[in-house]
Amino acid sequence: MIYAEELLKLPKLGKDDTFAFGCTKCGKCCRERDDILLTPLDLFKIAKYLNQSIREILIEYCESYEGSESKIPIVRLKPREYRKTCPFVSKEGCRIHPVKPAVCALYPLGRMTNWETKEFTYFLQPVPCGSRKQIQTVRQWLEDFSILDEEEFTILWHQKIGEISEILREMYQERTFNHDPINAMLMTRLYMCYELNKDFLDQFRNNCTEALQMLTQISKISNV
Repeated sequence: MIYAEELLKLPKLGKDDTFAFGCTKCGKCCRERDDILLTPLDLFKIAKYLNQSIREILIEYCESYEGSESKIPIVRLKPREYRKTCPFVSKEGCRIHPVKPAVCALYPLGRMTNWETKEFTYFLQPVPCGSRKQIQTVRQWLEDFSILDEEEFTILWHQKIGEISEILREMYQERTFNHDPINAMLMTRLYMCYELNKDFLDQFRNNCTEALQMLTQISKISNV
């Protein structure tokens, strides 16, 4: 495991800086993993690509839990029992390669964000796999998966997580009650309530607004 303090010591890369790495399709990054977290946009893209509903993707391939710090529902890929293998790995490779989750598309790059300036910086993780013969820029690496086009969502996602988490932590600290109904509401609003034939970002903004409104109402009622 690579710890945060170690990552901070790695050289930072801008979007037009180069790095040496070529994927050899060994599959190591798809095994021994139970930490592939999915954003609502990841789920939206996967469901659309596989022509399934988001609910079907969640039931078949994912599991969720309440974040220990954030208190919001967190969704991750549910690995197979054998070597904790990603459920989308097949003999032919990744079944969702063109729309694989952002964390997978970034690999072996890591990403840090300055939330004040809304600027992204990247770094090359010290991974044991891959070839070091291929040279490309960060921009070239990410263009195939439209990761650079998702920066607006990434910033908005973390912003809304922060707003929702603040309300939840205050609610749960002041009063003890069953979290399940609130988690169910947030799962629906944040992750599931999307029409796949419509623009994602507009729907996401609306869903976050509704979730925050509902949480505010619940918080007021619980304090009565």
